[in-house]
Amino acid sequence: MAPSRYSRLKRYRISNDVLTSILEWLDPRSLFMAAKAFKRIYGIVMEYHFLRYKLELAMSGMRDGAAPRAVAPLLGRLHLLLSYQNDWPRLNWTHEYKMQIITPSHIGTSGGFIHQIRPHGTYDTLEITELPSCRTGRSPALTRRLRFISSPIETICIDSSQTLIIAAHIFCQDGIVWVQLHFRDLWTFAKHPRAPVELHEIRTQSIAAVSRAAISIFGSKMAMTLEFVGGKTNHLIMDWRNFDYRWIDDQDIRLLDDELLLVLCKRGSSAPIINLCSISNIANMVVLRQYELPGTWNTWTVSFCANNSPRLPSASALFYPDPANRILVVAARPFPKSSSCSWLFINEGYFRSAPSRRDRLVVPWSTWGQYTLVKDLSRSRTTVRGPYAIGSRVVFLDSESGGRTSLNLIEFAPFPENPARLDASWSVVGPRSALFPSESARRLPFSTVEHYAVDDIGVTEDNVVLFLELRPGFRPVNVLTFGAPPSPPRPSHR
Repeated sequence: MAPSRYSRLKRYRISNDVLTSILEWLDPRSLFMAAKAFKRIYGIVMEYHFLRYKLELAMSGMRDGAAPRAVAPLLGRLHLLLSYQNDWPRLNWTHEYKMQIITPSHIGTSGGFIHQIRPHGTYDTLEITELPSCRTGRSPALTRRLRFISSPIETICIDSSQTLIIAAHIFCQDGIVWVQLHFRDLWTFAKHPRAPVELHEIRTQSIAAVSRAAISIFGSKMAMTLEFVGGKTNHLIMDWRNFDYRWIDDQDIRLLDDELLLVLCKRGSSAPIINLCSISNIANMVVLRQYELPGTWNTWTVSFCANNSPRLPSASALFYPDPANRILVVAARPFPKSSSCSWLFINEGYFRSAPSRRDRLVVPWSTWGQYTLVKDLSRSRTTVRGPYAIGSRVVFLDSESGGRTSLNLIEFAPFPENPARLDASWSVVGPRSALFPSESARRLPFSTVEHYAVDDIGVTEDNVVLFLELRPGFRPVNVLTFGAPPSPPRPSHR
């Protein structure tokens, strides 16, 4: 019997030109998924720069920046993105800049700058040095340095997306500790145009001296943590545009955005919990969810680790880390000076989507722990500094007693080609977690640290800043930059 003429279906082949036009409309994630599913699409994507750039954005967890294509052509963006994608996982920085900061001074990194506050009795000088970033058009040769005269301040926080500096001065009046906050423009140090006044003073409830102060900013909200001598900690939440504020006495806090706040709480001998709070109205802060932490942490010291990746990119950025991939890190220690610790990793988006989910008010660890990863670090002969989260990367320092120091990276790529096999230090691997960690380490070469020990580090999207041990009259600092063009070779003196 002759086969029916309808037994075979006719298949039409779309031309490459038409298919390319269709692929051009896909977002990076959809383009990646299509290229992974079809070899033909993958071949087309690798043939055209504008498609491959979009594919590499998805693979490296980035988004295209707002810099005009006329200023930064697509091919240049692609080459720079590939450099970042290759160099960060291998901790291969391409430029070093060494500086010496005169002491005594308060030193730190914030908002893509190194700041140094130098006291002079009745006034202070504030120097901020821009860190290199080839993604934003600031090569090492084009970074800016600013110097301002200020009344006494001890710490600052910079939000470059709002050209905002918030500086704090701690003082005592009638036996009570007060906080004086300054709201300044980044480039002129005049009053910020969106702040009601140039400075604002707030009274604490403590008579003990402050041992440490730290500030963070998200949009109209700021959070300030004060650690007092004796162990007490207070947190200030404030809308810096209208000065509504409240004090929180819990263990630690972290701003998710200008409407959501995470608060770490202790419950006697029970396991600590994380409260997800709405701060749309600071005076009437509402607890939306409570998340129980592991029961073994009931006597441990628990804290959040800041993620220093800006939520809003620079207007000159060629590309920037996708905020959807931001990692939240919770660090726990059996007791403050223990050499062992545990780090919990989860995507920040899990908490942002909580108000739209039908979760119970108290979410047990057995439920939400399925979306987390926990890494245990047991160090008997080394000192760990960190972790420092930046977007989807986590950096920490490992120093041996003999002076050898290693830089370590945990990278959570959104689409890993070959997910790494995790070792026994990963004690919890949640079956519903979408995080795929990849670990690498590099011993700091002698030419980078010379004979100095590393006291601390600062991490940005483009740099690792090494704060080396204090010397008489100065502190050496080395800025390691990723994605910068290689330094020209020094001329021979033969």
